[in-house]
Amino acid sequence: MNEGANKGILVTTSGYGPDAFDFAKDKPIELLDGGALLYLLQEIGFQARIVFAEP
Repeated sequence: MNEGANKGILVTTSGYGPDAFDFAKDKPIELLDGGALLYLLQEIGFQARIVFAEP
């Protein structure tokens, strides 16, 4: 908002906790988790999967 953007999209391959949802509340921020990311990629014809590296 300080830079003049009218919307922000934050993408993660995992998920968000309650603090992230509290922060985004009443702000023009959309939170996309791993499932939503895979769904959007599938909608445009790109098959993907999320693989987490072993620690």
